[in-house]
Amino acid sequence: MYSDIMQRTQVYLSEEDVEALDRAVAQTGASRSELIRRAIRRQYTTQSAEERIESLERSFGAWRDRDDSGAEYVDAIRGDLNDRLPRLGLE
Repeated sequence: MYSDIMQRTQVYLSEEDVEALDRAVAQTGASRSELIRRAIRRQYTTQSAEERIESLERSFGAWRDRDDSGAEYVDAIRGDLNDRLPRLGLE
């Protein structure tokens, strides 16, 4: 995924951007650095058609062992709105 050599860089972010980044850190468990790398790859790199197809093919069957529907799954992970707002920093 990454080359063996990474370059360290310094980025200035607004307080709002830092808060958004930290919410994403809390939700995903990924580091700030990892989330920034992912965002850069998503925004500034392109996948070939072949890579996009391979990604889709790898996802086929991901739900085959589940008994719940997509709607049931979404309801379960969303939880109650009152629980989500503080977690998202929107209370």
